[in-house]
Amino acid sequence: MKFSQRYKYIFAEVVSFLYILLFVYAAVSKLLDFENFRVQLGQSPLLSAFAGSIAWIVPVLELLIALLIGFKKWRLIGLFASFSLMVMFTTYIYIILNYSSFIPCSCGGILEKLGWTEHLFFNIVFIMLAAAGILILRDGMPNTSLISKPAVLVSSFSATIFFSIGIVGLLFMLSEDIMAKENPFIRRFDQYAIKKIDETRLQNSSFYLAGVENGKIYLGNHDAPLQIIVVDNSFKDKQHYTIQLDRDDFPFRSVEVSIQTPYFYVYDGMVPVIYKGKIVDWKAKTIYNGNHFFTKAIVMDSTRIAFRGQKKNTGEHLMGTLHFGKSIDTQFSPAFLEKQIDGIFDTDGTLQYSKGLRNLVYTYYYRNQYIVANDTLSVLYRGNTIDTTTQAKLNVVKVKLSGDTKLAAPPYMVNKTSAISNNLLFVNSALKGRFENEEVWTQASVIDVYDIAKNEYLSSFYIYDSGKIKIKYFLVTESNLYVISGQLLQKYSLGNSIKKAFKKK
Repeated sequence: MKFSQRYKYIFAEVVSFLYILLFVYAAVSKLLDFENFRVQLGQSPLLSAFAGSIAWIVPVLELLIALLIGFKKWRLIGLFASFSLMVMFTTYIYIILNYSSFIPCSCGGILEKLGWTEHLFFNIVFIMLAAAGILILRDGMPNTSLISKPAVLVSSFSATIFFSIGIVGLLFMLSEDIMAKENPFIRRFDQYAIKKIDETRLQNSSFYLAGVENGKIYLGNHDAPLQIIVVDNSFKDKQHYTIQLDRDDFPFRSVEVSIQTPYFYVYDGMVPVIYKGKIVDWKAKTIYNGNHFFTKAIVMDSTRIAFRGQKKNTGEHLMGTLHFGKSIDTQFSPAFLEKQIDGIFDTDGTLQYSKGLRNLVYTYYYRNQYIVANDTLSVLYRGNTIDTTTQAKLNVVKVKLSGDTKLAAPPYMVNKTSAISNNLLFVNSALKGRFENEEVWTQASVIDVYDIAKNEYLSSFYIYDSGKIKIKYFLVTESNLYVISGQLLQKYSLGNSIKKAFKKK
């Protein structure tokens, strides 16, 4: 009996030592690399909204518990606190693995190199060790002690488990509510969002993505506006074509090509002129040569184009549509774009069209807003990107001699480029969010993903620079993402988390 009691004592001492070692090492590791730990917590889908506070609370709590275990008088309380904390960690991991839309990186410390499943088993082992240590210490307590009574012991374990699980569950629900309704510019990074699978070098950096259809990538060229390169899906075959126009006597200034198979469109809003042809022969006929100038255009279907023009008297941006039937029908929506400063620079942005939802999406460059409208320009809602820039920060001046409106200082860019595929809007943001690593930010471009069918922010991911060149153009399909960075055309496959978010047509 004495021999058994001696080994129980040794076991309890070993458990106590292991917990002290674990918590001290984990806490010190977090504090020494505090910024990285806080960044990782900020990317957690469960704790994003509370990352700043929890980043301090966890290591301080670990050191405090280690201190309690170090004193025999407080060891039982320390082991109960250890048991509770490990149950919290285990609950957190269980939710991450089973209920999270994506799995973030681990949160530093002694287990940083382990995967989440290994984390889970490690924690379960330590929960059992803490429980065994508590039972051994409880056996050494006087009979007059409350904890020596079986009912009190069971109640203590039960209350600790429910409390620990409840705390994590409450934080999860509160964080979800804050992130959905009042996101304080905290991104959720999905490390499995994309995977690079191929790339090819282009002749120069003047190419842009004119379209991706039926496994083929169509490249336009700003320096040679009527030249098209078609790249096959394996990036091994490149075919060159020259577009033939039925009229080429216009003073072209800004020619763009858009591919919507089996058709292609050529337009220059500064003329203004629009051509249409079939990719089987690359011959285009003039379908519009009117008096509505435009600076942005997007093909909605074979008979309709949405465009952004300007009001004649003020030059302010104005959204409109062109319908090509027996006659050309033009419609405008004066209330579509909302003026904040001048109605020109402050309403600048990108224009996309979702064929799956038949929705137009306009994303402002200089404020945290995107507009979702139907194909007749009726605004469905105005959504917000996750940054906090609600007002465009621009220094706009009017030159007296020429009457031109110009920017007197570099603009504060919020959203750079965008792309859309069915219900998912992909926005290349220009702003670094909270808890994001400065070094990574200088080496990559961030893409934020929004579900326009639900008006929700989903997640973010990085596209790393090619050398020191950031992405200039990108397009997204339901399986791949295509990027042009300088002279490189790159292809990425989309991860399951993004694929699952696509709304079925």
